[in-house]
Amino acid sequence: MSTIKEELEKLLELQEIDNKLQDIKILLKELPEEIKAIEKGGITLQNEMEEFKKTFMHMKIERRQKETEHKAVEDQIKNLQSKLYEVKTNKEYQALQEEIKNLTQKLSSLEDEILGHMEKEELLKEKEKDILKKIEEHKNMKNEKQKVIEEKINQLEQERNDLQKKREECVSGIDKLILELYIRVKKSKKDGVAISRITQDSSGCICGGCYVYIPGYLIEKVKRKTEAVQCENCGRILSE
Repeated sequence: MSTIKEELEKLLELQEIDNKLQDIKILLKELPEEIKAIEKGGITLQNEMEEFKKTFMHMKIERRQKETEHKAVEDQIKNLQSKLYEVKTNKEYQALQEEIKNLTQKLSSLEDEILGHMEKEELLKEKEKDILKKIEEHKNMKNEKQKVIEEKINQLEQERNDLQKKREECVSGIDKLILELYIRVKKSKKDGVAISRITQDSSGCICGGCYVYIPGYLIEKVKRKTEAVQCENCGRILSE
């Protein structure tokens, strides 16, 4: 039959295994979230591309409308110029000339607007290249990082399986009552730490779990190693 000291050593080994399993559990939950975060970045870039396409299409439509209007004004000017030779009075001639002048100014303004649209379209084409480059870079980064994360997940799952087997072996060698106490205390603690080593400073002995000083009589009980002793403050099992 094992002594209390041996049982406590087994519990410390079990706790180390449980802590590692908990760390792996957290990582196995966090790593897929990293993949999701990377995918979210890709969706953001795709949305940016969609918005760009809408803006570019709107710009092209506006330019075509201006070009159509430009053609209509040109036709108007040609039509009015042909009428200059048909008018019979100076007043009518001057009115046509004034109208042609106004339309010519409008034509010049439309040409400036069309040129402005063309310049903006060139800038947008450069922006499209930039977005496409970012999408390609993100895709490559995602593939590389996803591969690394998936390899890490596989490694952690293997490590978890090995630890679970080791845990089963460890548990099988622990006294049932001691084990039940360990499980009960572990469940009651947010950090999952059920057994704490005693540390010492110039003022006395301290529980390694809650950092509260331990009364002398409890220290003596721990030293006798005849029973499992719990910290009066946090309830953790005490070990030297």
